[in-house]
Amino acid sequence: MTAWIDPSENTDGIGGGQRTVSAEQLAGALALLGSIDPVCADVLARLNLRVYPGEPGDRTAYVVLDVHGVSIGVKRRADGLYLHADTTETDDRLIAFEINGYGETDHLTNPSL
Repeated sequence: MTAWIDPSENTDGIGGGQRTVSAEQLAGALALLGSIDPVCADVLARLNLRVYPGEPGDRTAYVVLDVHGVSIGVKRRADGLYLHADTTETDDRLIAFEINGYGETDHLTNPSL
């Protein structure tokens, strides 16, 4: 499997050093642990995981999960959590999201439309 990247390993200064774990690699690694539920296996077959070194001041690497045509990125900054959702490859015009169980909030994917 792909090695974890510590933010201090960013040596080129522009966020290089992307690491990826393909769906096949992830499914293969999980298969070593035992049988996989068919629903989970179906999701894993379409999943992509990317890891980028953190930027200066970040507490973690930037992890991006691609699933269902959406990219979800997350990292811990010095002052809090950064969460990014990219739906440009879908026709979704609205994202309903929820934080810490406080109810759903709708967000337009492109307010100019």
